[in-house]
Amino acid sequence: MEEKITLLKPKIDVVFHALFRPGNEKITKAMIEAATKEKIESINLENNQYLVGKYPEEKLGIVDLKATLNNGTICDIEIQLADNKDTAERFLYYWSRIYTSQLVKGDKYTKLNKVIGIIIIDYPLEKTKEIKQLSTKWKIREVTTGKEIELTDVLELYIIELPKVREIIKKEPKNKLAQWVMFLNNPNEREVTRIMEENEEIKEAMGELEEISKDEQLRRIAELKEKAIRDEQNGLWHAREDGIKEGIEQGIEQGIKKVAKKMIELNIPMEDIINATELTEKQILEIKNSK
Repeated sequence: MEEKITLLKPKIDVVFHALFRPGNEKITKAMIEAATKEKIESINLENNQYLVGKYPEEKLGIVDLKATLNNGTICDIEIQLADNKDTAERFLYYWSRIYTSQLVKGDKYTKLNKVIGIIIIDYPLEKTKEIKQLSTKWKIREVTTGKEIELTDVLELYIIELPKVREIIKKEPKNKLAQWVMFLNNPNEREVTRIMEENEEIKEAMGELEEISKDEQLRRIAELKEKAIRDEQNGLWHAREDGIKEGIEQGIEQGIKKVAKKMIELNIPMEDIINATELTEKQILEIKNSK
């Protein structure tokens, strides 16, 4: 009898990107519909994860999933597992880079399409700690009159908090967003088996996940990335306990470098190391040459 393989967790970004890739439009569409509660007629997935700036000194952005919906609306999905206290700034930065990258010199601003950001975080957000819902929706509105007039609909952010999902799924077992979040968080749980019996798209996603979980190279990368996240979270916790900002930065940096070094030793391709560590090729080569 073939030994049952432990499924990789889709909330690890390298696994997420391997699962919701071009060719898997059906499951990606279903997940985005659950998050936005909007009907999607068509979807086009992109392979390129990188947001390259116009100037060499600009920060390189790495997005987890970018899709074009319906009449040109762009959807960016991001997963953040460790709380670096920059959630809002980080995702507004990604949103703005995608929004502004639509134009080239001479284009009219009216050519800009709506950009939706879906942000999945594995920690409680301070600003929404009193809100019980699994997801919150953010826009630009006028608030002084009390009428909350919407300035524009081109910016739309959804923040989904993984830690809230268990309470939601207990109260609302048929909540489609909660079902997807349970699957993303840990597909090995018994509750996900129940969910598959009534959610066809999650059942299909499970089949895809079973296949990619057999990929030994992806498994090694995912395990190293998960370890790096744990090390980062531990480093942040200890540093915050001591109240030393420098300790946070050094702990995270050392943990990422250790992961990169191990991946180099395993002869994992450069592109995969960049995806897993978010280091630049130059930084990875420096680690390699310092062995």
